Amino acid sequence: MALPSVKPAPSPDEGDEGPRAAAVTVRGPVRAAAPLAWAAALVVLSRIAPVVRAAPVLGVLRGPLALVLLSAALVLTGATIAAAAVRWRPRLGSLRGPTLLLVAWAFLGAVGLAYTMRLRVSGDEPHYLLMAQSLWREGDLDLRDNAAREDWREYTPGPLVPHYGAPRADGRPYPAHSPGLPLVLAPLYALGGRALCVIAMSLAAAALAREAWTAARGLTGDDEAALVAFSLALVPPVAFYAFHIYTEVPSALALAVALRLLLGPPGVAAAVAAALLVSALPWLHLKMAPAAAALGLIGLVRLRGRPRAAFAATVALMAAGFLLHYRAVFGVPSPLAIYGGVPRDESGSPVRALAGLVLDRSFGLLPCAPVFLLALAGLGALARARAWAALLVGAAVLAPVLGWRMWWGGQCPPARFLVPLVPILSLAAAARVARSRTGLARWRWALIALGVAATVGMTWRPEALLLLNRADRPTRLWAALSGERPVGIYLPSIVSATPDEARVTLVWLVALAAVLTLDVLAHRRERVDRLFRGLGLPLVLLLAVGLAVDGWARRSL
Repeated sequence: MALPSVKPAPSPDEGDEGPRAAAVTVRGPVRAAAPLAWAAALVVLSRIAPVVRAAPVLGVLRGPLALVLLSAALVLTGATIAAAAVRWRPRLGSLRGPTLLLVAWAFLGAVGLAYTMRLRVSGDEPHYLLMAQSLWREGDLDLRDNAAREDWREYTPGPLVPHYGAPRADGRPYPAHSPGLPLVLAPLYALGGRALCVIAMSLAAAALAREAWTAARGLTGDDEAALVAFSLALVPPVAFYAFHIYTEVPSALALAVALRLLLGPPGVAAAVAAALLVSALPWLHLKMAPAAAALGLIGLVRLRGRPRAAFAATVALMAAGFLLHYRAVFGVPSPLAIYGGVPRDESGSPVRALAGLVLDRSFGLLPCAPVFLLALAGLGALARARAWAALLVGAAVLAPVLGWRMWWGGQCPPARFLVPLVPILSLAAAARVARSRTGLARWRWALIALGVAATVGMTWRPEALLLLNRADRPTRLWAALSGERPVGIYLPSIVSATPDEARVTLVWLVALAAVLTLDVLAHRRERVDRLFRGLGLPLVLLLAVGLAVDGWARRSL
């Protein structure tokens, strides 16, 4: 079902002549320069000692963040003036999938290779590569000989101790990580080492971007909204995991393609392909098993006749093979056998995990990619479009993460466990943009540009380790941007369960609710919609958050 494509209302001044037209001509540049004026005013205030004593949050602008703010305001001003002066607009309807795929791959591949060739692997990456080496060289997952030979020296100086789960039925150790990704990487590593694996991961991320474009175009019928969905794979978190050896991007791609096949024209070949992709998800990571179950349910409900029979038979055969694998290894036909039963880490607070996945300063989605505000604002539009299949799959992706004690994902770039949710979030963002160009939708390209800039900026100097976070340690990104006042204290570290962090989280939740409420009102009221033009509203909100943190939330400072 396609959502109606809504064009922005024409300016009330459009077509005026005479004195009024002259007034509009004068007001245009003045209005365009407003973002630069807002930014410059705050930077000037941050240099006045009495003002900073009254509002300590302005101290964050006595450092690199001031330059970032002024640069963003300057770019926004220039773009506004250029858009008003140049009447040409790109013909988005002429865009084609292969072109978008190549553009995304060129960007993600270039960033990824430049980053990974200057930095060793981290987190779970060496463990997936060691498993791939073992599968290629010995045809098994017994990593003892690989560790003894120090095979890991090919991509890290080490030392590396393999991650083991529960022992096999015969007592030998077995890797704690699922074997699906190493199986895919094994021939790639044999042919081109880590570099070829990175190239393949960036290609998978580019294919995910194209899938997002295809799905959004089919849902909304709006070319610009589809391009917004495509762009969400060029910003964090997908852009960060496009060159890290993790299961997240392959899982997201398998999920997106399977959903497209199940919702597209029914056919036996498409049903079998969807079944294979659905069945691959638990092999990539056990946390994707609920998403596989949701897709399986969609297939059984959506398909009819021979396609449904082919889908059900393929899924049943693949599920039997999956369980037989665990029986052969552990003596028990259960994937939980690798953990020795229900994992002890499945004991976290869902509320805390959800807040952390969205807002945590090190691992949250919005601090590294605020463009996903569009997705949060678009969930209602997605529900109104009756995209229940997408919403069901999204809930299934999220469900196992919410109960996981380590919802942040360990030592890794931000928002690791939300990468498989991006196909659904991109649809929600497209639905929001297609509904109207008011409110948050006015910020779409500025937020996307900010996300792309973050991708480039945070990977420019790999040795600075701006991408890698670990538990509640200070985030290097915010430390690099800090002035006299640390930026990080104004963002919650939800990994740390302290009263201060809880209060900071509450402040941000109120600010988030305010933005989303204003977005709803902007669709109905022109006066509210005007607030979203320029930098005034976001800067006032951020200043209010900072004042609330200084005056109430951070009591221990």
